[in-house]
Amino acid sequence: MLREFRWLMAGALATTLAACSPGDTELLAPRATARVPGRATTQQENLQAFARVYGYVRWFHPTDAASRTDWRALAAIGVAQVRDAATLDELRTRLVELFGPLAPRLDLWIDGESTPAPGPTPQGRDTMVYWQHEGYVGTRLSLYAPPYGQVRVNAEGPHRRRFTQAPAPDARVEVELVPGLHLRLPTVLSPADAEHDGEAPLDDAGLAHAARSASGYHDLDVRQGAVIEVWNVFRHFYPYQDTVEIDWPGLLAQALADAENDRTVDDTAATLWTLVHALQDGHGMVGHREIAARGRLPVRVEMVDGVPTVTGTDDPSHFAIGDVIEAVDGVALAPRVAHLADRLSGSPQWRRFRAASWESLTGPRDAAATVKLRRGRRALEVDAHFNASEPAQPPRPPQLHRFDDGTYYVDLTRAQYEDLEPALPEIAAAPAVVFDMRGYPSNTHKILAHLLREEENADWMHVPQVLAPDGHIVGWDPIGWHVRPAEPHVQGKLTFLIDAEAISYAESILGYVEAHDLGTLVGTPSAGANGDIVRVDTLGGFFVIFTGMKVTRHDGSRFHVEGVQPKVAAAPTLAGLAAGRDEVLEAGLANARTP
Repeated sequence: MLREFRWLMAGALATTLAACSPGDTELLAPRATARVPGRATTQQENLQAFARVYGYVRWFHPTDAASRTDWRALAAIGVAQVRDAATLDELRTRLVELFGPLAPRLDLWIDGESTPAPGPTPQGRDTMVYWQHEGYVGTRLSLYAPPYGQVRVNAEGPHRRRFTQAPAPDARVEVELVPGLHLRLPTVLSPADAEHDGEAPLDDAGLAHAARSASGYHDLDVRQGAVIEVWNVFRHFYPYQDTVEIDWPGLLAQALADAENDRTVDDTAATLWTLVHALQDGHGMVGHREIAARGRLPVRVEMVDGVPTVTGTDDPSHFAIGDVIEAVDGVALAPRVAHLADRLSGSPQWRRFRAASWESLTGPRDAAATVKLRRGRRALEVDAHFNASEPAQPPRPPQLHRFDDGTYYVDLTRAQYEDLEPALPEIAAAPAVVFDMRGYPSNTHKILAHLLREEENADWMHVPQVLAPDGHIVGWDPIGWHVRPAEPHVQGKLTFLIDAEAISYAESILGYVEAHDLGTLVGTPSAGANGDIVRVDTLGGFFVIFTGMKVTRHDGSRFHVEGVQPKVAAAPTLAGLAAGRDEVLEAGLANARTP
């Protein structure tokens, strides 16, 4: 079959491949028009054209062949095959060699050639085969099954659909891939056309292996293949494309160019971060097992009064709360935090927190580090090791604590609901309760039933429904928690402590506090990133994570990036930390005790 495609393209001007019956592909004769080989192309144009066809065929052209292809191998092999095409005509030839076996109804033509006539369309809804995507499925992260799925309607069982919307029988992609080269691809096929059983030319075993290998990122074809796969996932399925302005062609071009000079795992991660950064998605991240194997210093650092300050320590013999870390192994920490924050994704407050607390103090597992710090007016130099797995936690009261005046403190980020349940009668009877939400809760959203006075039916999570490419969402599947009040009801004055570490599930709970005015929010803005995440395992051992659904406030207004805002502003200070104070908790207690 591959030899026939090469023969066809040696003489064809505009290419049309039509499937006649399952397993029977007819190559149509070239039309009698003047030969227009097209202008010269650049490597960047060749890769961008390949990237776009890759996404259209993989996720929206519903043939059997496309649904079972090894797309990661094809990403790397395709990059290698198209990169050095010299003209539009040669680029077209190579694209057809790659995708023609998967999409025989693919049309490619060059300016100056006659536009090929569209092929036949199915007649009737029950004879239409097409993709429905409800979000992006990605890699399963846990035993919990997120609400994402995909189906080839009428190819995987009659009438099997994930939602009611359907495309028109003649639905297709028709775009100019690069100046002068045009594509048409149907997104709806008849059952006979959909059963096409061609195979992509995956005959480069070495490159296919590198695409699946955790060290494959050393190969440029693999790195650029990873860029192409991840860019396509974001382009077609990211649910905030009506909220976040993204220059998709420019983003692809930048990442493809960045990948050319990458040498290390961190270089390639930085290139993929370019794509994630554009999403403004606090859930966004880039991972690799070489990165995950690193350790961190046994402290927690946050930017306090503009400098990286220790707010928690598991090594009190070397570090004290309130220490300002100036450098690690000779590298100034404040500029490093700023550089990392610029690369990360999400709101400014989240990027600043994550850069300081999660990213800035990592290094080779168990390796030694020399840390320069300032403690008050004293300059110190201490030796430490990258031997911690998680940042140290800040000092706080016990997770459930009753103050002498009866005010209750409940840390929803440390306590389990099973810890709370026996204490509920006491909490419900307290004159005031301070709930600490500075972090990530553990199954404690059930407390909401004891705070609400009326049942609620808000749908504030929205799973995108996708039939067509390029971020076109045809509808949303709405989801909510629909909490019902439960006894005992908490009667006292309520205060909630928040900061940028409150992300995702924490913000789901805070959304109820905000929507139902359950209490006073004290602290600094939350992260502004909520909704179930999606993991995409890509080439070279990398994976990326992004938010797979849109989350709004309960009234339907925007939540993404903005987060939950405090009514009472409070933040740590250097002087307060050095004095052993928790100034946010103090502000929360003062609010709780005010009549």
